[in-house]
Amino acid sequence: MTVDLTFAQLNTALGSNAISASGSVLSIDCSLLMGETAIALSDAKVAEFITNLLDVAADAETTFNANPANTTKLASYPQPVSGVPFIDSTDNNFYVSATYSFTSRSPLNKAATTAVTA
Repeated sequence: MTVDLTFAQLNTALGSNAISASGSVLSIDCSLLMGETAIALSDAKVAEFITNLLDVAADAETTFNANPANTTKLASYPQPVSGVPFIDSTDNNFYVSATYSFTSRSPLNKAATTAVTA
């Protein structure tokens, strides 16, 4: 049985129309996902993009699993694990390290990768 989140469920978790699809092109509005007014391919923002996307996926998975109609529960997009806050002496700002994980069920045919059930 194939169970995973849909792009529509991610879109709903974002609370807006941030994700659109046309043919084989999937577009994500980074102003809605990341709060950015402009993005360039040269921007060093991949970690921000991925962590925000995984946060949205975790929220969507929580909503999916809370729906009693979904008898198969997902366990692929857990919330991140945060470390101890620390101060960076170069800018005197506080930061925290967060570890994100993702679990998938990957057959030998990688094109058929799905989420993992709980």
